[in-house]
Amino acid sequence: MVRMKTQLYKLRMTGVVFAGILLLSSCGEKKQIDTENKNDNEVAQEAFLLKKEKVSSELQLPGELEGYYETGIMAKVNGYVKTMLVDIGDRVTKNQLVAELEAPELESQLASAYADYQAKNAEFINQKNKYLRLQQTNKTPGAVSPYDMDVAKTQYISDSLAYIATKSKYEATRQLVSYLKITSPFDGLVTERALAPGAFVGPNDHNGIALYRIKQEQRLRLHIAVPEKYLAEVKEGATVKFTVKSFPNDVFEGKTTRMSKNLNVQTRSEIIEIEIQNTNGRLLPGMYATAMIPISRPGESFVVPTSAIVASMEDQFVIRARNGKAEHVSVSRGDEKDGMVEVFGSLNMGDTLVYKASEEIRKGDKVKVTLAQQSQQAGLKE
Repeated sequence: MVRMKTQLYKLRMTGVVFAGILLLSSCGEKKQIDTENKNDNEVAQEAFLLKKEKVSSELQLPGELEGYYETGIMAKVNGYVKTMLVDIGDRVTKNQLVAELEAPELESQLASAYADYQAKNAEFINQKNKYLRLQQTNKTPGAVSPYDMDVAKTQYISDSLAYIATKSKYEATRQLVSYLKITSPFDGLVTERALAPGAFVGPNDHNGIALYRIKQEQRLRLHIAVPEKYLAEVKEGATVKFTVKSFPNDVFEGKTTRMSKNLNVQTRSEIIEIEIQNTNGRLLPGMYATAMIPISRPGESFVVPTSAIVASMEDQFVIRARNGKAEHVSVSRGDEKDGMVEVFGSLNMGDTLVYKASEEIRKGDKVKVTLAQQSQQAGLKE
């Protein structure tokens, strides 16, 4: 009885083991079939044909409006402010008298220099006439000795030089006195007035305070720092549009007139100057402006949708479908606008690129592509 139970147990165990082997075998075969089916199935992807386009865009950069000329008016000589003839907000013209100074010592020096000048002038004229008479008399042989002629000539030259010296001193002093009348160096607007009558001004004033500050507002400058990557696309003479916060609904224009031809190594940018005609006076120096600088590549570039670029920790690439397999092509970005981006890399005209790329599509994966519409690519065109 015990023997029969033992044999029956062995038979049951043998059956269980055999069933397990069959189950494992069938699972392995199913897994292998699934894997083979997975490798054989191609992943359908929407794609587009790569082509070059003329790329143009608009670069928005901030800046501050400046008067075409701006300066502080300083006194050139020491003196006290006598009268101030203009004030903040007044419009002045070139050479207009804006202030007067008084300096009694300087006026005394002018009077003294004038007296010396007149005295030397009289001596010079007297000696000149004397020398001319001796020359006339010398035409008669023996009438004047050669020594007297030499003395007269020497005195004539000496008096003429003394006359020139005193005249120069007088002219220099008169010029200094003329600086007591302060005039505007150009047409403009008085934006600051720092002093009042009675204040001491001049080179000896260690505070160095300007009487006025004048800015020319009929013509303005707008300085813009353009990043290094766009410098090749900025041209002198190009029309630039800009806006200011004071007139948010208006768009103003200017022309790029100068480029500094120098790259700031800290900001990696170059300063360009935009000249603006402001004849109506609406714009004021000091206003903040946002300039829209037109950017255009000299040639054509590859342009792709932003969805076609994968940015991973290791690389930035697009996925190219070639011979039914996926290839990763490293690229760098250029200008971007309206969902389209300019790319540079080992790409060719007519390459088939996956429209919506992702890291899940690995190198060598089989892909089946269908061409998509590329109407979005008009975003970076001219």
